[in-house]
Amino acid sequence: MIDFFALLLLLFVLAVFLRLDWIYYLIYVIGGIWAFSHWQTRRSLGHLLVQRRLPSRAFTGETVDAEIVLRNTSLLPLPWVRLQESVPLELQTGESYRLVASVGGRAKAVRHFRFHCHRRGYYEIGPLRLTTGDLFGFAQAAWQEAERPHITVYPKVLTLEQLGLPSRLPFGTLRSQQRIFIDPTRMAGVRPYVSGDTMRHIHWRASAHEGTLLVKKFQPSIALTTMIVLDLDQLAYPARERLGGSEWAVVIAASLASHIIGQRQETGLLTNGLDPFSDGDTNPLPGQNGQGHLMGILEVLARIQLRRDPDAEDPLDDSQPSASRFALPAWLPSQIASLGWGTTLLVVTPQISDRLLWALHAFNRRGLTVQIVACVRQPGFERMRQQAEAMGIGVHPTFWESDLARMGQRGGFNGV
Repeated sequence: MIDFFALLLLLFVLAVFLRLDWIYYLIYVIGGIWAFSHWQTRRSLGHLLVQRRLPSRAFTGETVDAEIVLRNTSLLPLPWVRLQESVPLELQTGESYRLVASVGGRAKAVRHFRFHCHRRGYYEIGPLRLTTGDLFGFAQAAWQEAERPHITVYPKVLTLEQLGLPSRLPFGTLRSQQRIFIDPTRMAGVRPYVSGDTMRHIHWRASAHEGTLLVKKFQPSIALTTMIVLDLDQLAYPARERLGGSEWAVVIAASLASHIIGQRQETGLLTNGLDPFSDGDTNPLPGQNGQGHLMGILEVLARIQLRRDPDAEDPLDDSQPSASRFALPAWLPSQIASLGWGTTLLVVTPQISDRLLWALHAFNRRGLTVQIVACVRQPGFERMRQQAEAMGIGVHPTFWESDLARMGQRGGFNGV
């Protein structure tokens, strides 16, 4: 700016001393262009509508496409607009997120970005910054978006076979010889209508065929809820496997929830992990079914993180149980006090200890069915497994993530 005015002053002095009219004209032209450039540049961003199109959800490993739509509502064109997008490292693909566009009068320009979801999480995108100016470089203007969009990256969802678990685990809806509840999705035939039967259970087509009212019969069952307990106490994980082991535990929990709800059964989620959206303990998700409930579970599993008790010391021996107040034997009893008889607990944990087994055995004696899914290799696992089975607690090891990757490279999975 100072150099430009110095140039105009020099031209004016030359015009006065040399009495050359063309220098005055040059001053008028340059000054007019300068004034118009500043006026046009200041108003150009006010007539530019910016629209971002970005999916709000994705799964780990997916690549999502996003686009920025620039719409110029003015008759005057924008010769150039520089876009600079701020992208978290976990979503970057290696390509540049700085682009340049030219938007004509009453026209639009579209620019595309790609994000690769390397890791689950809740990520804020942006802020998007725009910079524009004139062709002569006299003026520039900048804009930055006020509201930053976000994208939730869900954890991977695998089949039980890929996890190395048996395809028929003992959880979910159990048959009962007593007619406590009926399952309206499982017909067992028809019977004659008797007084007191609800009109909703009348089989109208069969009644019309037989000429008498017939009522649907359903298989007796009792719908029992499965609660997935995800152990994310930081001190429960071996120091070398805290990152990979905890991520694998989240994948297991997400896969179990998807499998159970896929069987049209109720499931819930309990975890001692840290939810950035929660001030204290992570709110438990009660047992429900349906895809909407599954997405709610995946939302929590996308954000959940390891939690560390600041008052507890890290055990020197990884085989020693955690002394944290978030350790399952201390944390879990108060969380499941309201669960009804017959509820199945699927405990996803990296560490099986005597203290944990006795706590789970107490739940078993209260009428709960307890199953442990081990997510990290543990010394003396077979001994702890035999001890748990003697207490009536099933233990199921899963493939470690490195094993899963090697098996995937060989082109297949072998279930246990």
